[in-house]
Amino acid sequence: MNIYLISIESYHLIDWEVKKIVKDNPTIIYNMNKVSIKEVIEEANYFSLTGDQKYLIVNNADFFGADKIDEKDSELILNYLKEPNLTTTIIFTTQKQIDSRKKIVKIIKDNYELIYKPKMDKRSLTELITKYVQENEYNIDYNSVNYLINNSYNNLDIIYNELYKIFLYYNFPCTIKLQDIIKIIGEELDSNNFHFVNAVIERDLKKSIKIYNSLRIYKVEPTSLIILLAREYRLMYYVLKMYQNHTSLSEISSNLNLADWQIQKLYNNAIHYKEKELLKNLTELCNLDKNIKKGIWDKNTAIYNFLLEACI
Repeated sequence: MNIYLISIESYHLIDWEVKKIVKDNPTIIYNMNKVSIKEVIEEANYFSLTGDQKYLIVNNADFFGADKIDEKDSELILNYLKEPNLTTTIIFTTQKQIDSRKKIVKIIKDNYELIYKPKMDKRSLTELITKYVQENEYNIDYNSVNYLINNSYNNLDIIYNELYKIFLYYNFPCTIKLQDIIKIIGEELDSNNFHFVNAVIERDLKKSIKIYNSLRIYKVEPTSLIILLAREYRLMYYVLKMYQNHTSLSEISSNLNLADWQIQKLYNNAIHYKEKELLKNLTELCNLDKNIKKGIWDKNTAIYNFLLEACI
């Protein structure tokens, strides 16, 4: 097998898979954000001067997913897949979801090697991290793993970086303690997701964009933020309507299953909006969620556009 497509959300896991393939052999690395497909295919077609197998790693090959690829580039790849250079092993990698409907993906799946791992849930992450810690001859309890996951926004690459710091701190096999984790990687993050929602509700555009850019670094899914925002606007609308209908605070709290202080906060935010603004934002978020999931809109561009409209 001399053509691989690796699709995994974690850079670390991609790196492990690549190392299993190339072993100790030298590699040529391309970043698809900086080079063209034509350059990659030309290099793949060249024969090694020494006659040895050549290993070509093509990172950020996101055109196997939702990213568009023009006809000429698609033709180049398809032609190469029909008659690959057998002295070149080419490994395409992407941290994004692949699109199994694309012809180039189908050909690799049917004729070559597709290595795909879906996004991990909390349980899978916990098992993977515990196993990784044990392989490094340390022990860790469930609460410590849970803290580590929450403090890293469920992002596996961030978790591995934090574990590297923890291993350096101890420098010998032992049991990792929760108080040491807190000391090493800092206090638990104060849920920037909710700070983001508050900034948007307060129409603070500068703060909203700043927090969103920070969340992007931690690879927080925009769809989760859309859900939080929609929930807040929806609750604000309900609370506003109930107050207008002279419903008591205790009744509203009971109906929405929220504490009195939460109802008061929602009302204080809602009075700065007109009903039609709340409904408009809810509709926009619904369209946002639908078009992002369908791959029609780029998720980050869509969020930025929403912030520009919602925070004026």
